[in-house]
Amino acid sequence: MHSQPLDYVVVLDFEATCDDKNPPVPQEIIEFPSILVNMKTLEPEDEFSTFVRPVHHPILTDFCKELTSITQEQVDTAPTFSEVFEQYMAWLRSHGLPVTPEEEGPSYAILLCGDWDFRIMLPTQLETCEPAFDYVPHPFRQWINVKRIFERWYGKRKVPGMPGMLRALGLKLTGRHHRGIDDCRNITKIVQALATRGLSFDITSELSVRRYPPVDLSITFNGDTQTLTLGKRSMSSLLGSTSSLFRREVVQVQFPDGAEVTEADLPDLRNGTSLNALGKE
Repeated sequence: MHSQPLDYVVVLDFEATCDDKNPPVPQEIIEFPSILVNMKTLEPEDEFSTFVRPVHHPILTDFCKELTSITQEQVDTAPTFSEVFEQYMAWLRSHGLPVTPEEEGPSYAILLCGDWDFRIMLPTQLETCEPAFDYVPHPFRQWINVKRIFERWYGKRKVPGMPGMLRALGLKLTGRHHRGIDDCRNITKIVQALATRGLSFDITSELSVRRYPPVDLSITFNGDTQTLTLGKRSMSSLLGSTSSLFRREVVQVQFPDGAEVTEADLPDLRNGTSLNALGKE
């Protein structure tokens, strides 16, 4: 078996509120499942699975219930996303997996079937849940899209969905498609099959900082302190918004210790961060 670059992958597959005619805005996660897979042995070591109670559109549509098999009672009695997210981070830590850059532990990445869960759904959920998040935790900024790994073996640009990948690998779909924990179990079988065929599981995708939640900053310019909501985390947006706020051209933004704020710093800005703005001399 080919040696893998990561010690673990964490298979994840959200289910969310939906409708075939009038999609809810915002969509909300209603099932949060994962499977921890040891990439040395290719064996699943643990599962995390819980329903999530939506708050913006608490009543599931008939289409959503039919598609996912999730019932109204199951979400009504479930914890909210903020509670579940805290439980999930604790679950990762319980297996020694680091969730901040300062923590040490085995190497791992979260693995998805597609990019939608993290590129679209999670940023939306973080921004609209109660209380809202002002950042994206490190484990969710990069991920493995199993379709990209499958594509290397398949040799064709058009990659089928999860049931098609299973068929191509000679595997049977177990459980119910679009039930999150069942999808995770089927995706795990795809991981095992591809790894035994010599495929390497490495990072394939990264979240654009433009998809991060807005952040409220405290910015001081020439002794005047104002609050700025930064919607898009880019230096051009930060400099432009600060210039508009103070009606003066701002050419640099610094942390209180005098260090210049760079593009690399933007993902980690949190609500209430204090910054100093500098104009042209």
